[in-house]
Order: sequence, then structure tokens, then C-alpha cells
Amino acid sequence: MRLKEIKKLLSCKSLTNENLLEKEFEYCFAADLMSDVLRYARTGSLLLTGITNNQVLQVAEILDLKGIIFVRGKLPDCEIIEQSNLRGLPLLATESLMFDCCGKLYKLGLRGGKSKLEKKNEQGNILQTSV
Repeated sequence: MRLKEIKKLLSCKSLTNENLLEKEFEYCFAADLMSDVLRYARTGSLLLTGITNNQVLQVAEILDLKGIIFVRGKLPDCEIIEQSNLRGLPLLATESLMFDCCGKLYKLGLRGGKSKLEKKNEQGNILQTSV
């Protein structure tokens, strides 16, 4: 799904260059804890978050995230927007709740983070993998 379609679907405002809206997305991840994003999000995903500080850019760089949508009317400061434009990372913002955005995107075919979560024992051996 193209980001410009997502923008329309979620009633987003584009915070970065409009030419970045041509990116295609297959995966999406939503969280406000950047540690959860680092642990569970797929590389190249679209991130939905309410976190607007510099951590979100650092995580985006580590995971090679392809775009960020700020939910609940949250807006990053100008420095975050400038850095995103320089990096070619599209930023959007919506007044919608994260839960509502996730439901709409899932309904149209976007899927979530890593497909498997692992439970490990004290020695670090995998005990169980769930889908």
C-alpha cells in the first residue's frame, strides 16, 4: 500500500516532502515504547507512534523504518522534521487513535511486526515460538 493512500485513509497531514509519499508498505508496527519497536518491528516497516522526540529517529535509523505516522494529534518539533527530510524519511500526523489506525490498516492488508515471538529459558534456549 502506498503512503499517499495511507495518508488519505487515516486523514493525515504530511510533515515532510510530498514526494516521499510514493513509498510502498507491506508491514506496519505500532508502539510508544521504543524498546518494543526495536524488539518486535520488522525492518522497513511503517511506524505508528505518539513518541515525538529524537529517539524515534534513532530507532528508525537502526531498523531502517520507511516512514512514521504520529498519532493522537502529536507533532514533532522542527528539528525532527528537518532531519527526516534530510534522511528521506516521510513523517505524517493524524488526530486518530493508534488503535483505530491499526484496525484500518490491517483491514486493508498491512500486517504487523515480526511474525513470531520466542519464549526463552534462563539459559537463553528457545522453549516456545508462537505466531
